[in-house]
Amino acid sequence: MTALLNSVAKIDSTLAMNGYALNLRFDKNTLAGEKGLRVMTALTEGFFKSGGMEMQLNVLDPDMLMDAKNNPGKHPGIVVRVAGYCAYFDDLPINVKQEIIERTRLTTR
Repeated sequence: MTALLNSVAKIDSTLAMNGYALNLRFDKNTLAGEKGLRVMTALTEGFFKSGGMEMQLNVLDPDMLMDAKNNPGKHPGIVVRVAGYCAYFDDLPINVKQEIIERTRLTTR
C-alpha cells in the first residue's frame, strides 16, 4: 500500500486540470480498533506530506451491503461509489446493488 501511495503522490497534479482521484478500498476488519486508526492516519498523512492531492477511502462491509439490499430502508445512510459518482445504496437499482456487493468482496473468483 505504501508503494502505491508513494507512486501516486509523485504525479504532477498540475498536469491534471480537474485533478485526479485515488480510490482505495479497505475491508472493515483491516481498519478496526486503535491499530486500524493508527494505520489509516499514517497512510493518509504520509500521502499528503509526500505531495498527494486527493484520495477517496472506502471502508466496506459486504455483509452489511447484502443486508441493505435485502432490507431496503434498514441502512439509509450508506453511500457507495458507483462509477464516476457516489449515490445512496438504497436509491440504486437491484442489479447495480448486486454488482457493488460483488466488487466489494476482496477475494478472487
